[in-house]
Amino acid sequence: MKLTASERFRRYLAGEEVDRMPVIEWAPWWNLTVERWKSDGLPAEHAGYEALQAYFGLDKCLQTSVSCKTAQTPAPPGHGLGIMEEEDDYDNTVRPTLFPAYETMFPAGFFDALQASRDRGDTIRFFTVEGFFWYPRTLFGIENHLYSFYDYPELYKRICNEYADWLVGLFHYVFSRFRFDFMSFAEDMSYNNGPMISRAAFDEFLAPFYRKVIPVIHEYGVPVFIDSDGDITLAVDWYADVGADGMFPLERQAGVDVSLYLDKQPDMAFIGHFDKMCMKFGADAIRAEFERILPSMQRGKVIASVDHQTPPDVPLDTYRDYVALLREYAEMATHKDTEISACPVYR
Repeated sequence: MKLTASERFRRYLAGEEVDRMPVIEWAPWWNLTVERWKSDGLPAEHAGYEALQAYFGLDKCLQTSVSCKTAQTPAPPGHGLGIMEEEDDYDNTVRPTLFPAYETMFPAGFFDALQASRDRGDTIRFFTVEGFFWYPRTLFGIENHLYSFYDYPELYKRICNEYADWLVGLFHYVFSRFRFDFMSFAEDMSYNNGPMISRAAFDEFLAPFYRKVIPVIHEYGVPVFIDSDGDITLAVDWYADVGADGMFPLERQAGVDVSLYLDKQPDMAFIGHFDKMCMKFGADAIRAEFERILPSMQRGKVIASVDHQTPPDVPLDTYRDYVALLREYAEMATHKDTEISACPVYR
């Protein structure tokens, strides 16, 4: 069976027959890691993100990320700081700079180029926007954002509702021109000890807006993934309830266990979960980590990938060993006796 990268990804998530599991890196490599690899002998002409994927023989997985902010939107004065504090700031300073016209956001020929890459058959494309936890945080700043659920609840909801309305139009504009293989909402709502907000806060401040936009995405047959670092054990259920189809990257250092998620949310899919911290120890440690994940991979709902960006303590030759083993276990993932539950495929 000869499949394109796009076909393989979609069929794998749908529980259909495939030649192997997709072999991808969903995130760009850390620049310090690439610099390390160049000192290890990586040719400079292969150091770009797409070029590196080809160099290692991966299925290309390329992201298109957009924001509702414009060049006129104020920049935060420092890392983690906000650009507003209260409703007047939002109305007078921030709101007038947001929500660009959709046709101004993409260069001429952009969607034709995406289609050309799909026609070549070697590329998975995903589309990313900020989620309803992440986006208000960029306006309030990290600390004030967490206070905003109590100090400015109506403003928080208004911000998210206006953003959701803009996203609905964006999704119609984009997906009517090109059907991405999947899309992600950037959230990072969890840390090593779990979600940063309660279930009640999620249901009040985030869920209504996900329920507004996810059905629009599904109209176009595009699966929805949530990107959140940290321990997502509780959040998996929350996002499943608003219609998300999967999550990533499942950071092992936060104690996550994808087999548990498959048991409690059998309709969801997951990307990542390979412990990046073991890679520096070499091929035997890498193989042991794949052995840990393999039973979950064989259930057909897990695409194993580094659980975030490969650290710079991983030599180039060791990463080559990782890719070789990833390909080996990608073949093994399709040789399974367990019955699998297909991820929803929206037609």
